[in-house]
Amino acid sequence: MKRRRKRPHRVHLGERGIYIFESRHSPDFRMELVEQDFEHLYVVREGRGFIETDRERLPIRENQLIYVPSRVPQRPVDDPEAPLTLIILCFYRSVFGDCTSAVEALQLFTRSFPALTPFRVGDNYTRLEVRNRLRALFVEQMQQREGSDSVILSQLIELLVFLSRTYAEHRALSPTDPGAAAFAGSLQYLDENFYRPVKIEELADLANMSYRSYTEQFKRRTGKTVTQYLAERRVEYAKRLMLETDDILFASAEAGFGDLTHFYRVFKKLAGVTPKQFIAGRRDAPPATEAA
Repeated sequence: MKRRRKRPHRVHLGERGIYIFESRHSPDFRMELVEQDFEHLYVVREGRGFIETDRERLPIRENQLIYVPSRVPQRPVDDPEAPLTLIILCFYRSVFGDCTSAVEALQLFTRSFPALTPFRVGDNYTRLEVRNRLRALFVEQMQQREGSDSVILSQLIELLVFLSRTYAEHRALSPTDPGAAAFAGSLQYLDENFYRPVKIEELADLANMSYRSYTEQFKRRTGKTVTQYLAERRVEYAKRLMLETDDILFASAEAGFGDLTHFYRVFKKLAGVTPKQFIAGRRDAPPATEAA
């Protein structure tokens, strides 16, 4: 059994300005209300309790995330019958410096992901993504290799953008459809992995559905079968690659087509022309005129 904490962990942000740790609480864990000059992202792995501020008590439980900005007096408070195990990511805003793309990620997160509002991660895909991204941060922090500071900052940026997009997608889902979030997570996984072999069983598992239920749900929600959806994504990606490289074999392989003959057949069916004709047609097309 891992040791459970009775007192808070000492946070070491150091010169890097980013620090991640796990805090596994005992039933008698105690912490004073404290105001910190860095941001907190709490991820609840187990248990239930509260994030208490000087104004309110916010209930939290397993598979929830909560963002607490700097300068907000706060502390975690446990339910003694189900003590919390928290992954806590701390960072200074200053780590983003004046790099435009890094600052954009921070601004997107602080604008899109509401502070002091528990967000439940309801689908398997998002849970796995959050867990894997946090683990990657932790491993890089522990290894302390050359270039770790750069890697950790880039991982933080990617995590904040991922959470911002995920929160926006979940807000757009119907609150009366309990399976919407799980299905959306599987579709997001498919959109990010279309270029590799993806089995319907994988998607169904992410959506907590049987194979048959998932295929029926997929057709109802997208108007396409999984095979049709994958083929369209792969062909669109292959088009972009061919325009950049003029290399049909490379585009076919990178887009996830293991067989060139199959690629030609699917491409012709969806695009109406062969890959060679597509490249030639785009190359011979007149340049777009600029509008005033």
